[in-house]
Amino acid sequence: FMVEYSSTPYLLFMAGEYIAIFLMCALISLLFFGGWLSPIPGLADGWWWMVAKMWLFFFMFAMVKAIVPRYRYDQLMRIGWKVFLPMSLAWVVIVAFLAKFEVLGGFWARWAIGG
Repeated sequence: FMVEYSSTPYLLFMAGEYIAIFLMCALISLLFFGGWLSPIPGLADGWWWMVAKMWLFFFMFAMVKAIVPRYRYDQLMRIGWKVFLPMSLAWVVIVAFLAKFEVLGGFWARWAIGG
């Protein structure tokens, strides 16, 4: 899909993509990893922890983007319908079975069904 773009449209497309990735990193850091709070007890909290966590996640996104192969649309559809959809449905059945018959019990049953 990048063949059609050149010069300014390509720049705007890529800038938008990287701004979105950067905002995702900020939200991941803030919502799931404590944001500005120190991961090491006893160290001072501050904005630099937020920035460090954001850069860590940005690096991880960049590595995944560079390493994972780029699939064509037809390959994505085939993987989605033949692999991911059956796996998801099987997982729903497994979790429902485990929750219904309380195989896991206690905390795990509540965690598996989100209740």
